[in-house]
Amino acid sequence: MRIKQGIIAATLIAGTLAVGSTPAHAIPPPPPGGDNLTVLSYYDGETLIGQRWFGCSQPGQWGILEGVLKISFVPC
Repeated sequence: MRIKQGIIAATLIAGTLAVGSTPAHAIPPPPPGGDNLTVLSYYDGETLIGQRWFGCSQPGQWGILEGVLKISFVPC
């Protein structure tokens, strides 16, 4: 019984370490090379319903700022 518990514990620890070491891809890094305008686009299905942007001394927003979020970077 002890050996079975040890194997299960080792498997859980190895699984936790493997999942914790995967890189996060939720927010992509900005492209290299100078200033960029960061644009947060909000979608309802495939319809663009709002945007928020900042950078390049041009903050602003329009529309509904909730829904599915897509982040993009535009050179200044």
